[in-house]
Amino acid sequence: MSNEEQKNRQDFLNAIRNYQYITDGERLLLEPFCVYLSHCFGFDGILEKSPQPRDMYMLLIDLIREMLGNESAPQYVQLQPIAGWTPDMAYIYPERTMTCIHVSALAYVSYEWIYQIGHYLMQIPEPAEPSKYFDWVDEEWVAVHGFINGYHNAFSSFQKEFDREGIRDRGYSLFEALYLSKHRNIDFDGAVEILKERHDSYQAALTRIEESIANRYFLEAIALEECLISNCLFNYLGNTGTRLTNPSFKLLLTAIRKNSQSFDGSTMALFKKIDDWRVDRNKSIHGFITTASDSLSQSRQSFQKLTETTAKEGEILCESVVSWYELECVNFIPHQFPSRVVAH
Repeated sequence: MSNEEQKNRQDFLNAIRNYQYITDGERLLLEPFCVYLSHCFGFDGILEKSPQPRDMYMLLIDLIREMLGNESAPQYVQLQPIAGWTPDMAYIYPERTMTCIHVSALAYVSYEWIYQIGHYLMQIPEPAEPSKYFDWVDEEWVAVHGFINGYHNAFSSFQKEFDREGIRDRGYSLFEALYLSKHRNIDFDGAVEILKERHDSYQAALTRIEESIANRYFLEAIALEECLISNCLFNYLGNTGTRLTNPSFKLLLTAIRKNSQSFDGSTMALFKKIDDWRVDRNKSIHGFITTASDSLSQSRQSFQKLTETTAKEGEILCESVVSWYELECVNFIPHQFPSRVVAH
């Protein structure tokens, strides 16, 4: 293989890696997806296995009509004329229009569509046991697997980001509710109610903290702040596989920081601030009398200043921890499938 051919192949793989599956307008452009997927079969030297792009196109359209109804389909499938269309674009857009599929339709049909590309259009036998929906894609098909797996990850990430944006309004994460339902063996609605109750208790605690600080009940605010932060950390640890029984605040922070490889720098900086705050919390709770009785007045003044500062810093940290938990809880159900290729 010449250097030029190697460069072209690498450029193709880079294009797959950087492919934008979901546009900023929350749409999948259907024609290029189908054409590029067929190109991936060609890249892997198995073009004869590739379904025709038009067949993949019509398969998705038919599934949308079947699952969402003919009357509703136009809400999710939009045809947009291509301004400045030229004949060299005909291999992707032969009708001089682009078909835009809204992500809300993909939420209903995406898995079935990819599944049927393999098992219906390609006639690959269905698995005897339940497996991932694109298990028909051989990982040795470097380009095809990279493209389909990339689509799976992109769409899953989009769904999780959409879930995050609605947590404050709904009072729970859809993905966390699904996780809770599975691991506690309860129905989904029951899991939702548990998470809603927890959300309400968090909001009530934040309100009470604000009121306590306004009324200068700083020790009460600090105690509530520790409870709220501890609960977030405890829930995160339990949902990611670390089981602790009645852990102290320090033990929770120690356990959470052992997950440092999973966190970015800003998250680790947050935990460092919380650990520093924990020290001030201890001084506030246990340090009311720190000097001899003849300097008691000065001791109380120092104590009051420390507790006020600690309470106000704790309020900010509580908001940050709740926001962090909302970012992380959608990942309790991982969306990436581990590779089955054995490294040599």
